[in-house]
Amino acid sequence: MVVEKVIPNNIELINLFGINDNNLKYIKKIFPALKINARGNILYIEGNKDRVEKLVSLIDEMVALNQNNQTVDIPDIELLMNMNGTLNGNGKKLSTISITNNKFIKVKNVSQYKYIETIMNSTVTFGVGPAGTGKTFLAVASAVKMYSEDQIKKIVLTRPAVEAGEKLGFLPGDLSQKIDPYLVPLFDSLEYFFGNENLEYLIEKRNIEIVPLAYMRGRTLNNACIILDEAQNATSGQIKMFLTRLGENSKVIITGDESQIDLYNTDNSGLKRTRKALSNIDEISVMEFDNTDIVRNPIVSKILEVFPKK
Repeated sequence: MVVEKVIPNNIELINLFGINDNNLKYIKKIFPALKINARGNILYIEGNKDRVEKLVSLIDEMVALNQNNQTVDIPDIELLMNMNGTLNGNGKKLSTISITNNKFIKVKNVSQYKYIETIMNSTVTFGVGPAGTGKTFLAVASAVKMYSEDQIKKIVLTRPAVEAGEKLGFLPGDLSQKIDPYLVPLFDSLEYFFGNENLEYLIEKRNIEIVPLAYMRGRTLNNACIILDEAQNATSGQIKMFLTRLGENSKVIITGDESQIDLYNTDNSGLKRTRKALSNIDEISVMEFDNTDIVRNPIVSKILEVFPKK
């Protein structure tokens, strides 16, 4: 099989193939059975049909990374190869990851895959970006995976109880009942993996805790994965308090969308300041998503493009 793969004219070939063609040389090394030659912006590929299609898929992913203003390096190529996914109807790669014995997820783009890899390899991970990129769901999935593999003994999920235009006092019930609506998205993700009855049992045993951020003060959490969701609605002091809950053999995941701050004074949001201040610490990683990573209805990214960025 012979394929002529045309690289779009808006792609700088040096960004795709690397300085001195280092990326292209690496690709030839991992596809030794294929004949690969580049002439201008056309890549000529000859060999076994399955291998050719796999390489074409890899090139498509590299082009997509480059179009999103991400530099393509050899570690990125290794990551794309490790995904071992298939192409969906939109040409996007899907990679199946086992979370529990009977639950799997499919990551739908390279950013999601990198996010999970980052969580597994870092003590503290910031997942920042627009709604619909999978920040919270994949954070919970990663925590469940660690729990199911006995890497941790507890999952703790928390959110700041900040209203998005409504007031807590107007909701019926006691404090617990007023807070519950803020935690529903976290319950939904956990129910997907554990089922309702098993989740209730794990919560009763306190192997899983879902609590408001204000209830975290004074605790030290060992052997746990601790997730702070909607962190854009927390102040710098609250995020500092949260991070200092970190005990032995524990991981922290902080997710947020810096364009959707519900605080009365948006300048009080501590997410951006905190993650930038801590980004030089080796054990702390920041994963930034953008509108191209949105996996909800495609119209969501179009809507977000219309609204001004805060």
